[in-house]
Amino acid sequence: MSNRITFWAIWAMAIAPVGLASLMYFGGVGIPEERTHNGELVESGIQAIDIGLPFNPEDSVWQVILSKKTSCSKCEQFEKGAQKFRKAIGRERNRVSVLILESNKTPNAVDSIWIVDPLGNVVLRFDPEINPTLILRDLKKLLKLSKVG
Repeated sequence: MSNRITFWAIWAMAIAPVGLASLMYFGGVGIPEERTHNGELVESGIQAIDIGLPFNPEDSVWQVILSKKTSCSKCEQFEKGAQKFRKAIGRERNRVSVLILESNKTPNAVDSIWIVDPLGNVVLRFDPEINPTLILRDLKKLLKLSKVG
């Protein structure tokens, strides 16, 4: 009798996580609503060139791009602190470039701060009103997790 109980207990321990994971995946039950990024995640497949942002494939670095169309005070504050922002990145600053783009040259542009990966994919978008520390936190997380650039 105890051999049967042991047999079924082992099977239950193996099947229960698979069943729970299937329920979460297909049923949408128990999926956390929190997010760990502060910016707006850009849908996959959007290239920097598609939205009028500069991209040089030879650089192979992450880019933080401020695109400003109008004279906004928050954009100017970020622009003034761009050197400090780059220094705050720390030892990974060689993997990042910070660019300021006057976007009145690009159509449909809005005041935004963009993070572009070394392959030219737009990853995150931030409003200029956001605290630069939150941008820095997201960027450091991307640099830590990425093997590209």
